[in-house]
Amino acid sequence: MAFETHGGKIELKLSAEALTPFGGLVPWAAFEKHTGILKQLAATCPVERTSPNAAPVYDVLCSFVLTALCDGTRFNHVQRLREDPTVCEICGLEAVVGDDAIRRLFYRVDETAGRAWVAAAARPIWSALPERIIQDWDSTVQTKYGHQQGAVVGYNPQKRGRRSFHPLLAVVAGTRLCNYYRWRRGDSATASEWIAAMEECQQWLGPAQRVWLNRGDLGFAQEKIMAWHEAAAERPYYLFKLKLTANVRRAIAALPESAWQGPASQGVLQVAELDLKLWGWSQERRVVVGRRFLGVIPAASRGEFWDQTRHEFEVYVTNLPVALVNAWQVVELYRQRADTENVFDELKNQWGFNGFCTQRAHATALAARVLLVVYNLWNLFLRLLQPQRHVEARYGRRWFLLMAARLVQSGRAKAIQIAVQGRWWAVLKDGYQRVLCWLEATAPQLSSLRDLTPDPLPLQVK
Repeated sequence: MAFETHGGKIELKLSAEALTPFGGLVPWAAFEKHTGILKQLAATCPVERTSPNAAPVYDVLCSFVLTALCDGTRFNHVQRLREDPTVCEICGLEAVVGDDAIRRLFYRVDETAGRAWVAAAARPIWSALPERIIQDWDSTVQTKYGHQQGAVVGYNPQKRGRRSFHPLLAVVAGTRLCNYYRWRRGDSATASEWIAAMEECQQWLGPAQRVWLNRGDLGFAQEKIMAWHEAAAERPYYLFKLKLTANVRRAIAALPESAWQGPASQGVLQVAELDLKLWGWSQERRVVVGRRFLGVIPAASRGEFWDQTRHEFEVYVTNLPVALVNAWQVVELYRQRADTENVFDELKNQWGFNGFCTQRAHATALAARVLLVVYNLWNLFLRLLQPQRHVEARYGRRWFLLMAARLVQSGRAKAIQIAVQGRWWAVLKDGYQRVLCWLEATAPQLSSLRDLTPDPLPLQVK
């Protein structure tokens, strides 16, 4: 077929060559092979597949992983990859399976066994965590429109009255790595099942990784959660935001003006702290209060006798000792938690966290856990390519994954030729060199499982 364009008449022809829009999969495949996580998942799958026609577990898992990685947000988006002739060559697949095969595997995995299965395979990722782990907890609302198990009406500020899930997640501060996920019904409170989640999270991290501090918003400042932290010396510290209830306001009002640190300039933070025992608390706890002077409301405008000052307050409760963290540092330490919201936004809007859903709750939860493994691995991979900053998925895919490429075979030799020009190749080359250096530096720690995947294809640039 021929089309008249601004550049003249151009013929459109079908090509028999092995072409792909995902030229950046090659270094990713080498990185994933080196971690060995997918091969371990396939080797330790709790489901025994006896049918001679069943697709290998590795093919099923890799098909799901590639779907999530290549901007898929539904199980049926795997169809985009099934006609790509290079994907199987790069990742060592017999074939990219259909969406029904992925769902059937997830249906057959028991809920308890599935949690332990993914957690054991993901443990190598946690070696990238810092020595002092600050863990940010929060829950998120996943609105559902079909008839999914566990989707019930609960707290949903965006779609009031709509059914949803209310999962609990933990993110390691400063890393953008999500190290824990717990599926919950839509009518669950923010902190419900938290103690079981924390104990399970620490078990999954392993003895080498210990949580130093747990942070959370208003919903986590509950007696049972704080008492859990205080029950044993080896447990983490906690730092939670406290709701401005009437009793908290009365305690703040009782503070003398001399208790506030810093000048009362307009818009500048002042801090104070006190020991407070609220109703329902088993003991006094350290409470840090911050306030900002917003101005004076003239008496004439309110019809009263005296002027009134306006302040904005923020209140935190913690068991961090004063000798370790002062009041100013407590406020700053909590404010650093704001980055956690960016992780949830990226997961829900750029990784299909809301989309990989089935009618059975345990299969939906399993898909979310595997998706988080992909998310964490991709973040670590991009740290090698862009070590100075975090790159969100919508940019990372466009820059480092979506590259037109051609598979060339000569005898047993294979090469991927990527169409990259100009200065962008210099950026890619620097990142790929860091990936190669990491592969060589960590080679002695590889297990035998990691030798089972095919060698990555070499890159050639046109």
